[in-house]
Amino acid sequence: MPSVADFLIERLENAGVKHVFGVPGDYILNFFGNLTKSKKMELINNADEAGAGFAADAYGRANGVACVCVTYNVGALKLFNPVACAFAERSPVIVISGAPGVRERGSIPLHHMVGPFDCQREMFKRITCAQAFLDNPTMAGYEIDKAFETLKYKKQPIYVELPRDISMQSINYDVYTLGTPKTPVSDLGNLEDALKEVAKMIEDSKTPIILAGVEIARYKLGRELTKFAEKHNIPMATTLLSKSVINEMHPLYIGVYAGGNSSKAHVKDMVENSDCLLVCGEVLTEATVGYRPSKVFEKRDMITCTIDQLKVKNHHYPNVLFGDFLKALFHTDLTQKNNPVLPKKLTIGKFIPTKDCVLTIARFFEKINSILDEDTVIIADVGDSLIGASDLTVHHHASFYGPAFYLSMGYAIPASLGIKLARPLVRPIVLVGDGAFQMSCTELSTILKHKLNPIIFVLNNKGYTTERMILDGKFNDIVNWNYHLITELIGGGKGFKVSTEEELENAVSEALKSEVLTVINCDIGSFDVSPALKRISESLSKKVKNKGE
Repeated sequence: MPSVADFLIERLENAGVKHVFGVPGDYILNFFGNLTKSKKMELINNADEAGAGFAADAYGRANGVACVCVTYNVGALKLFNPVACAFAERSPVIVISGAPGVRERGSIPLHHMVGPFDCQREMFKRITCAQAFLDNPTMAGYEIDKAFETLKYKKQPIYVELPRDISMQSINYDVYTLGTPKTPVSDLGNLEDALKEVAKMIEDSKTPIILAGVEIARYKLGRELTKFAEKHNIPMATTLLSKSVINEMHPLYIGVYAGGNSSKAHVKDMVENSDCLLVCGEVLTEATVGYRPSKVFEKRDMITCTIDQLKVKNHHYPNVLFGDFLKALFHTDLTQKNNPVLPKKLTIGKFIPTKDCVLTIARFFEKINSILDEDTVIIADVGDSLIGASDLTVHHHASFYGPAFYLSMGYAIPASLGIKLARPLVRPIVLVGDGAFQMSCTELSTILKHKLNPIIFVLNNKGYTTERMILDGKFNDIVNWNYHLITELIGGGKGFKVSTEEELENAVSEALKSEVLTVINCDIGSFDVSPALKRISESLSKKVKNKGE
């Protein structure tokens, strides 16, 4: 009989996990020891639990499943914020936390405890879609399989709590006695009825539009959705959270929709005036509509298909699985009547630096846009790094990553670790503000240790400029670091400081020629922001002022 730890490791391997992120601690050490014996997985020791969590989040988005492993409370509670991000943005992460042994739980508190023994598990119930508490070896296998089954469907984090004295006990999992966890199935009658109504609605429409959401990425249905759009000549848009789920070079792709803050007027007009808006896998939030009031998603002439619901106009179709509905729709023959008027595609010009010209954020993004190709991915942190990047043209399917809804700073640097391990053939282009850099730069040592090669662009505007645009004050200022010198501190990689267009051009050229970690410190004016941030700041500033009245 295998141990509980060995059974869990086997399930991780079968799920497709090749790297496990984490930080060791005494309650999880036995499990770490077992992990090091795996021939299919590598244990990545992170500098910090929060970094491990963000790395796992990004790895899950790219790989389809991820795992992060920490000790009880002091480790797990530092993981709470990244797991909340993964939960909000539907990233499939397996969270494994060590815990005090069942036999050592007496009347006095043990180290790392806060409150009762079940305090941590009760908190994680709020930000995970399933939980497995492995207090009993007899039920451990069943509980693990049940949680993993939910992960496949929900594409959100699950929580596994492993007491250290249970870890090495033999598992007793008799599927004939306990049965196997039930796999959700679609109601075929509801599925057929929904398909008929959707098909007629699309056939009768004159201006259908597909809004492709983040759940399309999680189910890896972007290419199939594109083929469906091609077959019926239907234009496609995304949101910032789902940016690059559709290849942005595709002629049917019209841009990123953000309500009144959409960068191009035609995107807002085409989405909001559609007589058949097919919303596929979109997590509807205030970010979706650009932080401004909008009734576009209250329209009757809309199809909403998500992991949680299928709604056609005002008709709800319960118990129809997201993947089942979309795959059936993609194979449905529709009468083609659509002939959309599409905007002209903008060509991406070559960046020509102006001699002795001070670097601006607009020109910075022009330079970044000019170096993107099918072998690069963009990873953007919160702030103008993310908002300004909404106007970039990503050349390949699933090549843009950022916490565009949850908006937790400190994401991008650890995320580049996760992305590079999941997709070793791509070069991560990391856009991070100086504030977020100071929160997360310790993971550069992990990146260096594993000889990975992201190019880190630090948008150095001496503080929190996004907040400055909403409400200015000294509380937005931070200490200015020599960010480019961090490569000397950690003992590897290259660093550059740039403040002019020519310096940026030269630094990027050197970075692209090299295959090592590179940090480029971009000196930007404190109030120099992208057009996208200006639009959003106006909306957020009004909300802040209105709430303050």
